[in-house]
Amino acid sequence: MSSPERTVVVGGGIAGLLAARRHALAGRRVTLLEAEPSTGGAIAARTVGGIDINIGAEAWSVGSGAVEALIAQLGLADQVVSPVTGRGSRLVSAAGVHIAPPGGMFGIPARPLSPETRKVLGTTGALRAWAERLLPASWGLRPGVTLGDYVRCRMGRRVVDRLVAPLVGGVHSADPYSLELASTLPRLPDAVRENGSLAAAVRSLRPATSRSSRGGAGTAVQALTPTMAELPRALEAQLRSHGGEVLTGTRALAVARKDDGTWQVTAFGTDRGASSSGAATSGAATSGADGTEVRLEAEHLVLACPPDVAATLLEQALPTLARAIPSAPAVPVRLVALVLEAPALDSSPSGTGALVAAGTPGVRAKALTHATAKWEHVRRAADGLHVVRLSYGRPGEELPEDDSHGPDGTEGTIVDLALADASTILRTPLDRSQLRAARVITWQRAMRRPGPGHREALDAITELLAQEPSLELVGAWRAGTGIDAIVRADARAMTIPDPSTHRVQEDRP
Repeated sequence: MSSPERTVVVGGGIAGLLAARRHALAGRRVTLLEAEPSTGGAIAARTVGGIDINIGAEAWSVGSGAVEALIAQLGLADQVVSPVTGRGSRLVSAAGVHIAPPGGMFGIPARPLSPETRKVLGTTGALRAWAERLLPASWGLRPGVTLGDYVRCRMGRRVVDRLVAPLVGGVHSADPYSLELASTLPRLPDAVRENGSLAAAVRSLRPATSRSSRGGAGTAVQALTPTMAELPRALEAQLRSHGGEVLTGTRALAVARKDDGTWQVTAFGTDRGASSSGAATSGAATSGADGTEVRLEAEHLVLACPPDVAATLLEQALPTLARAIPSAPAVPVRLVALVLEAPALDSSPSGTGALVAAGTPGVRAKALTHATAKWEHVRRAADGLHVVRLSYGRPGEELPEDDSHGPDGTEGTIVDLALADASTILRTPLDRSQLRAARVITWQRAMRRPGPGHREALDAITELLAQEPSLELVGAWRAGTGIDAIVRADARAMTIPDPSTHRVQEDRP
């Protein structure tokens, strides 16, 4: 019997773990390389003040069923939880603090004349948004149009400034005027043509559970207990159970194509134990004082790394493909998690959290999540304390300096800034006397912005990859932002009949 084909996966975030799992389930020998000390990427958790909290993605969007199916396959179905209902979230802007209108999509209102929408937009803004139903279905569409330009053209500037921009900035760390509509919401133009208006299109595309919910933005999601880190942990465990190996602390340095069509990956591992074990079964290794250089050969290669890293790795082996990879620039994000003893927060004064419009006086944060108000399992774990998470980092804005220190992370001006912002957003005075612990986390490359031309570039990459069946490029920059988009893309790749010629396809929700 011939030995199984080999696959090397570069990148151990959710996309890389899914691809590695898929190849392992197909019977291949899989080696996954991850530069960081652990897998999971932006799905991660830390213990702050004795409470396990998410420091990256905290939930996934429901509706497609793809993540729920994966969770069931991994045996995690009994750990699925939903947010507390009835509290909703808030929008903070120059217009004040208001309940986020329910049922929207990327902030686009499904019902422009609803009481919640009118309070945010005012009567004039709400009527302008409602009147877009009188426009031709093709109004505002043009090649490369951005999300912000399209919504402003159809519903008016106030919808963009007070609804779309806070959500896109707070959740996706992007400016709606920089996001290509075709890449961000590819189904929306066709839905407008089919339903006759943008508001009707949003209603048709939202999951039924979200359309009927009065909980506001953020309720059409689910999570895992105790944290979302259970997902990458389960994926890695299943990969290992099928003979796969995971080399953490190991960074891919170069990729080469051999004459026989196989791939050679050179990597450097600072985690000597992991690198040594991997080299023993997958290739050759040279140890030095600073770490181990690993050389791996495989019939299949999956690059689950940022687009600029993938382009650099491929520039010698496949220069045409490397040049076709769009930059999709990253927006750094800094999170500040606060653990507070503040009984005044028991009433959830801002619901489950808030999104903040740029330019709001007195607030630098772009979003706040009141985790103990949003998730019952976090409330129980906090045992009377409150967990509040603020995020910073809009496009073009400089991140506040991380000068936190001390055994509990509570020292530093960034913690003072977070307390001041939380006080304003939650409309509750908060100070250091109530602070029990804090943690600052910075994500330099987690959020990507698909600018104009991104969809066209993805189409070109798909055509080029059709000529390279042994290579896959996966990740949020191709599939779209969010766990659900990445899982759906992997699920489609898994259904391709011939595993020897499959390639991942760009995400078309």
